[in-house]
Amino acid sequence: MGGLITPRIIYFMGFLDLLGVSLILPLILPVVNSLGASHITAGCITSLYGAIQLLSSPLAGWWSDGMGRRPVLLVCLLATAMSYVMLGASSSLLIIVIARVIAGVFKHSQTMCRAVLVDITLVQDRSHVFGTFNATSSMGFIVGPMLGVLCWVFIPEKASDQRRVEAKKTPASQPRQSRSFIHDIEWSIFWDVFLVRFFLSFSSLVYRSNFSLLVKENFGASPRVIGYLISFQGIISATAGFLTGRVSKLYQNSSQELFHSSILLCFALLGLTIAPSLPFLLMCLVPLCISTAVIRVSSTAVTIGRCKPSQVGSITGFGQSIASVARMITPLVAGAAQQASLYGPGLIGTLSAAIGATFAGYVSREVKLKEL
Repeated sequence: MGGLITPRIIYFMGFLDLLGVSLILPLILPVVNSLGASHITAGCITSLYGAIQLLSSPLAGWWSDGMGRRPVLLVCLLATAMSYVMLGASSSLLIIVIARVIAGVFKHSQTMCRAVLVDITLVQDRSHVFGTFNATSSMGFIVGPMLGVLCWVFIPEKASDQRRVEAKKTPASQPRQSRSFIHDIEWSIFWDVFLVRFFLSFSSLVYRSNFSLLVKENFGASPRVIGYLISFQGIISATAGFLTGRVSKLYQNSSQELFHSSILLCFALLGLTIAPSLPFLLMCLVPLCISTAVIRVSSTAVTIGRCKPSQVGSITGFGQSIASVARMITPLVAGAAQQASLYGPGLIGTLSAAIGATFAGYVSREVKLKEL
């Protein structure tokens, strides 16, 4: 596969993938509401995707470890495309729910692309490659919402041959293996980095869940200003993604890089929470975007560094499911926190980031002790 697929192809696939997501995602709730759904129903439909991803992400990764990246990626792309067609042509809530279920089961192209990048790049180049992939994918989120709004307004594999042969010889054992592969994960090796990924994902998501409403209520920002702020975050995140490779080369230690970026995230969220003015908030968004971009790369590098080659897909998929858990519960937590206090989501996010930074410090310390 490495001779046929280059990182640039994967970068372009990541861009197109998130471009497609961002074309549709901002319009799901308006369409659902236009079909007469209540806010609770709309929230359930939104959470449905994350709930399904919680189970399907590690399964897709395990499948790609055994059957190869290319066929799994192809199936995921075709099924996801079908779900998008269903969403675009839907005129009932039932079709929308079915489309979101299909997307929840098969929308693993980002996970598969990262697994392919692991297969075709050298260890010392992975941080740079992951950073570039995240940056080019994020550019899809910058372009996509604008194109989606325009449409709304103007238009009424890496698996060895031996493993493949073994998989074909034992089809009856596959369901049992797919149910038990989670038990095969060596939790004593991954528990700390999984906790880091959960708390850091939760911290940024809980703040961003109600970002538009927070900025509107706290600073009286218009929809136009809110749109500028969101685009600004996308630009900073994309730029930071391109620079994460240089940061990793400077550190030469992914665990220490993860620890320091976690601390930066903690202070950024604290600054955003107590921001007295819109310019101060804008200034704090910069370290928020930079830290999250670096955390995505360094946490992935730490996780993959502990993986066996035959488990890269399943471990990467399980790591993605951790983010799905955070994504599933943050809307509820953020809504309840903001109802209690305007500063609630930011304070909870800061606390979660502090817990994540504590675990990241533990990870960094353990690595140093092993190197002694």
